[in-house]
Amino acid sequence: MNRRKWLATAGAAAMAGVLPSAWAAAAWPNRPIRLIVPFLPGTSPDNIARALAAELGPRLGQPLVVENMPGAGGIIGAKALKRAAADGYTLGMLANAHVINIHMYKEAPYEPARDFTAIGALSGGPTVLVVPAKSPYKTAADLIAAMKRAPGAMNYGSGGKGSIAHLAVESMLHQTGTEAVHIPYKGATEILSSMMMGQTQFGMPVLGTATQFLRDGQMRALAVSTAARSPYFPDVPTLTEALPPGFVIDNWSGLFAPAGLPAPLVQRLFASVKELQDGGKFDALLKANAGELRRSESPAKFAEQVRAETSRYGALMKSIGMTPDMA
Repeated sequence: MNRRKWLATAGAAAMAGVLPSAWAAAAWPNRPIRLIVPFLPGTSPDNIARALAAELGPRLGQPLVVENMPGAGGIIGAKALKRAAADGYTLGMLANAHVINIHMYKEAPYEPARDFTAIGALSGGPTVLVVPAKSPYKTAADLIAAMKRAPGAMNYGSGGKGSIAHLAVESMLHQTGTEAVHIPYKGATEILSSMMMGQTQFGMPVLGTATQFLRDGQMRALAVSTAARSPYFPDVPTLTEALPPGFVIDNWSGLFAPAGLPAPLVQRLFASVKELQDGGKFDALLKANAGELRRSESPAKFAEQVRAETSRYGALMKSIGMTPDMA
């Protein structure tokens, strides 16, 4: 096809509102890109998203504008991403809650594999069992013993029904045969503020969200949820050490787009993410927030991971008795 025919074809497609994917990829991006973050400012996913935006924008030649859309354990932001046009101008920074939520509601708000384009993994790390610094509980065993003495007397906060903090605590309660009252909040930072105000007695936010509170001496870490201890808090035991046999939850985040994003845009975004991960600066920004780098071999491999995680969390929730009507 000669240049005149190509321009005519592209022009006709543009008039019809449909551009050939190769032409669209060549023209993209020519305006700022919206980056939806379904969590409150100051949370671990938000910090990672802002680090991503700072590094990815210059590589793409357009700024990434972070838009926080917290609530419902990440569902509000995920649904907004699902509804957006698959043109590369709306992306989302989603985390574990993305695959947990569909098991928490009788009518699933979306289907992770069908309704989104998986681009690549970004980060990971544990949730952390924390209590206020003034709490009498020095270890996870102390906390469990207190709950056994007075079932249902303690409250714990989470970032909403279906959030990773909700699942982590319910897993611990099931494993130890204890009870506590769940108080869902709009975002993970409120888990910590509720403890500071005495509304809740413990919680299990993502480590990156709790890090500054721990470093400032406002909170005490009792255990982390990953298989190995965190390199940032090496004196804090894992849940398997603290409460055998324990359980493992690795909180991950990744970059997504609406379903149907053209393959050339998927590949360009993935290559840009890989480039910034290889550069070292993004890794340093993650470490500042106690985050750990996670990589994907390809968008297809990341999509496989999302499907596997969807099944894994479904099985975990079934095994501990979490049901779609659980508060």
